Amino acid sequence: MSSSVQTIGSWRVTAPAPSATAAEGTAGRPTLSVVIPYYRGEATIADAVRSVLEQTVKPLEIVVCDDGSPDDLDAGLGSLREAVRVIRQRNGGISAAMNALTATSRGDYVVQLDQDDAFTPRRLEAITDVLGARPDIDVVATDAVIELAGEPVATLEQVHPFAAADQRAVLLTTCTFMWPAVRRAVLQTSGGYDESFPVMQDWECFLRLVLGGAPMAFVHEPLYRWRLTPGSRSSRDRVENVQAVLRMTEKVCSVCPLEPSERALGESLLASRRRWLARERARHALQERASGARAGSLKLLFGRDFDRATRAKALVAVLSPALARRFLERRRDKTDPAVEALAQRGFRWERDAGSSA
Repeated sequence: MSSSVQTIGSWRVTAPAPSATAAEGTAGRPTLSVVIPYYRGEATIADAVRSVLEQTVKPLEIVVCDDGSPDDLDAGLGSLREAVRVIRQRNGGISAAMNALTATSRGDYVVQLDQDDAFTPRRLEAITDVLGARPDIDVVATDAVIELAGEPVATLEQVHPFAAADQRAVLLTTCTFMWPAVRRAVLQTSGGYDESFPVMQDWECFLRLVLGGAPMAFVHEPLYRWRLTPGSRSSRDRVENVQAVLRMTEKVCSVCPLEPSERALGESLLASRRRWLARERARHALQERASGARAGSLKLLFGRDFDRATRAKALVAVLSPALARRFLERRRDKTDPAVEALAQRGFRWERDAGSSA
């Protein structure tokens, strides 16, 4: 499905040409349910909800799912408690929370907001403008500003530009949008979020939607604030992220309808992501002084299809683990904190001189 950049209202939007059944979408302006999965977010939830209440276009509702959090959601909301509808469940992870929110919401579309992030004031306005003009669209995303410790460092498009062409193939390769508005009925029909994915559940879900034929639009304006916290994740998180990306690729290649070129790309990605996982496991084992650290490095040294740089580093790790650890520590100390924070969340990015948000 090819797309082009067009103007809808005051927004630059990448969207496909209207389908023959465009008139069969939501009649009139659609209703939006803003949904917030919640776990240990007492310090930030009020700011997230306040950003929704300050929208120029109001949602039908704000629904928060308390996913068995041990802290006090009501205390965190304070005076905003009456502005939201709260559902509660035993802890099942973010996918279970999102599925519960989707099931209980009343809007035509669900719009996810993470508990420690925020909308800019016109985000829902942009989404409703697009959907009002294009009722056939099932998914609407916007650009986002990425903040680290309260300071903007880049936009999501600067990290991974949204592609007008070959969106399916690009999305197989990298997650180019997050926190979209999704037609609730389509999300439910697709099976919702896979609760077996503790991380990368959003990318896996969006990939199934797009590969399944859901028309999507992207607003080229950073209307979401993605607030990162430095130093909050470990090398174990990087391993978990790559494991999930690999499993997602395996699932897509086995269950999704792919064109021959997409299937070939999927097979190539499977091979490269297996190598990526081997590197991250070896790095983690080395940093943690795990008993299998030497075996992991030997796998990189003698395994198939690893490049010379990887083999050289693996050789150092085999011969002198302490030296290899010092190298990793020095490199981490020199790494841009924003680059490291994104890497820990599965995003590969190098800051350019002009990439500040």
